[in-house]
This record gives sequence, structure tokens and C-alpha cells, in this order.
Amino acid sequence: MENLKEFINRIKNARIHIVGVSGSEGSSILNFLVDNNISQITAHDFVATENLEKNFKIWHKGIESKKRNKLFKEFQCNLEKTRFCDRKKYLENIEEAQVVFLAQSWRLYPQNQPLKFLKDKIPFYSLTRLYLDFAPAAIIAVTGTVGKGSCASLISEILSHGDKKVYFAGNESWRIQLADKFNLMAPSDFLVIEVSHRQLNEGFTKAPQTLLMTNLFPNHLDEMSWPGYVKLKMSLARAQGKNDRTIINYDNLELRQQTQNLNSQRFYYSLKEKNMNIKSVRNIYDELMNIKSVHYPENILAVCTLAKILEINDKTIIEAIAKSEGLPARIQEIGNYQGTKVINDIKSTTPWATLAALKKFKLPLVLIAGGDTKGIEANTLWDFVQKNKIEIVFMDSPLSKEAENKLPALSRQRTDSLEEALKLALNKTPPGGTVLVSPAAANFYSRFIKGKKSLRKIITSLLPEAKATKGPEK
Repeated sequence: MENLKEFINRIKNARIHIVGVSGSEGSSILNFLVDNNISQITAHDFVATENLEKNFKIWHKGIESKKRNKLFKEFQCNLEKTRFCDRKKYLENIEEAQVVFLAQSWRLYPQNQPLKFLKDKIPFYSLTRLYLDFAPAAIIAVTGTVGKGSCASLISEILSHGDKKVYFAGNESWRIQLADKFNLMAPSDFLVIEVSHRQLNEGFTKAPQTLLMTNLFPNHLDEMSWPGYVKLKMSLARAQGKNDRTIINYDNLELRQQTQNLNSQRFYYSLKEKNMNIKSVRNIYDELMNIKSVHYPENILAVCTLAKILEINDKTIIEAIAKSEGLPARIQEIGNYQGTKVINDIKSTTPWATLAALKKFKLPLVLIAGGDTKGIEANTLWDFVQKNKIEIVFMDSPLSKEAENKLPALSRQRTDSLEEALKLALNKTPPGGTVLVSPAAANFYSRFIKGKKSLRKIITSLLPEAKATKGPEK
């Protein structure tokens, strides 16, 4: 199997193209190639040259401003060592490439259609393929439909809390990607990666030594079939060998059935079947349930199981989880208005994720939701909402149109303004209640927030009495 040094030597004199170079993935790949003295690079971005800095900073928006400015200067310096094709020359001569590096989302953009005809002729590499195939550190991969980002982040916190050197490559814009850090990694280090289905489209040759699978629910059915989605999600587990380890959510029937004939060592965790958990995990979980935590119980069981397999001691696990504040935009309290909490959960882009968030909070509760449905039916969510008499303020979108046929008119309202939605929700919610902003659908940020006020700024602008909670927010 090819190692990192052999890979670099193989592509050193190749004609290389990077598609989407100003994104978090593309810029990291650029740094990696330049750092390894690779010179025949053509970089593409579907943006006017004068807007390149703005675009770079949007794709790195979660990073602190001073650090982001420094990153852009480094990016600019490396970009000068390439032939850059902006919007006017986008994908020019791409058919002459010998290797193409691209971001996970390239298939979503109409301007990238020509690439589909080249995929079987030219090797395509994603950043995740680089991580899996060539990172010198021990790989811990986390995948699933719901909970993968939170679990991956929490695992890295636990390992960092001990004496391990840990690198974390999450799927968030506030995470710096790590292709240019391979030279710092050692086999005794850990690289924790959050893996979405899109990141697996370009394939890989090396499976992760340790894999956590949180669940499998229908998702992204606007992009592919359900069997196609399952096949991609299961590709990591099915590529593992007898010395590799797979941690599996026993409570998810689809996942349990799909993982029955794996070659790897299987470990289960379960909220419903206590005896399916490792005994030490049950003890840690019971202790953590006495501590108020922002994390879902399923995620706590998942990461505790993985940590014990890696022989992390109980004290380290408990301390790390107890101190963890979770990820921004995931059940994150961002404000309080006259005793009503406002929770930012805009990273919940499926009905399953929003359903889990609703179950975490007590009534009275008002939900703000909306976005693109991705071809997923939300009947389970609507049933829960009706059963518990939860009122919803919808953002005008495909999700709100679907709900018109599912929910009684008295339980829902609709608006195209996020500020108006928050006003409506706050007026509906008595003191002691909760307003939960949890889309249950895709593209909430790009539809309703991008280029406008953030949720926290809207809260503070509504009335002088409204107080925002400090902390990072998407």
C-alpha cells in the first residue's frame, strides 16, 4: 500500500488541479502541495478574483478574525505559486489534469458538471481520502446520519484531556483542516475525523483503525437513493480488517442489520439494552447522568465506549465530558428573554436531529424550523410535535409547505424573516419555557442568516431586556 512519501514522489511532476481552492478543504490541500514542493498546480475557484478574500473568509468564518487574516495571507502567498483560474476561466484545461483534488460538495454545483465526465479518466482525491490513506497518525473516524460531529469533537476532547497528542478534522467552518500538518504527526498520535457521505464519494484505499458509527437514517435523498446512501456510509466499516475496531449503536436497527457481517471487531453501545454496554461504560454513564451535560445520552455512551477501547481511564473520560461545552450551533443556549431560553441548534438539518433536540427540553417549548427537505419525510417529527402539542414557527420554505398537509393550522405560523420568527416564538413562550431554533432541514443558514444578523444579534436587538449568552456561534 502506497505511503505518504511514495504518493508525493508519484505526483511531484504531475499536472495537478485543485477545484474550490478558497474553501477550508481546498486551501488545506494547496498548503499541503506547496509545502511538498509540488509546482505544476492549477487552482480553480468560481469567484471573481477581487472577491477571493471575501470568499476565503466566508469559508473560514468560524475562525477568530486575526487568525483568519493570517491564514488568508499564507493562502495568498501559496496561490501565487499556482496558475489561478477564477470565475472567468473556471475549469480551464481541467481535462489535461493528471490528478484532481476537490472539495466534498463539488457535485452540488451546476458549474462542476464537466467534472462528472472526467471522474473515470482522471484520479480524483478528496481531503478525507488524503487523511485516510496517508496521515501518519492513528485514525479514528466517526460517521453516521446524526451525531457524528458532536461525537468526533467529544472524542478529541477526551483524548486531549489525557496525555495523547490529538488532531481533529471536523466538518465545520471553524475548524482548520490538517493536510499540511502531516509532517507533524507520529504513529502514536491520533487523528479524529468526522466523515460525511460526500467525503467518501472519491473512495479511499486504507480503512480507519477505529470507527464509530452513530446511526443510519434516510438523508440526502435529493442527491442519491437510500441504498446508495447506505452503501457509502457503510464503505468504511466494510473495508476494515480483523485487527480494526467498529463501535456501533445497537439501538439503530438499520445500522445493526448492516453491520452483522463485518470483518472487524465489533463493540456495541445502547440506551435501551443496558447489558449491551461494556460494564465500565455503564458505570461511567451512570456517574455522568448525575452531572448536567449539554451532550445527548447516546453520544455520551458512544464516546465512552470508544475511549474505553482505547484504554483511557475512567477519571479522564468523566472529567473531559463534564467540562465539555459541546459544539456551537448544537443545542447551544445563546440568549435569555424575560426568563425564556433561546437555543441555537441550526446544525440539526434532519428531522431525526431536531426530534432528538425536542426530546432534550421540557415544555413549554416553541420550535423555529425551515429549509430544504432533502427528499426526506418528516412524519416521525410531525407525530411527536402533535402528540406533545408543540407550536412551530416555520420559515417559509419547502419544509413549511410539507407541514401544511401534516399539522393543524392552529399549531403553526409562517414567516420569511428570522427576526419576525423569533418575535413570534418569544411572544408564544411563557417564562421558564424554551425557544428552539432547529431547522429539521437543510440550508437554513444560507437561506435565512447568511449576510444578515446572527441569531445572537437578533436576540439582543429585539428589546433591551433580551440578553445574549456569550460564546461562539455560527
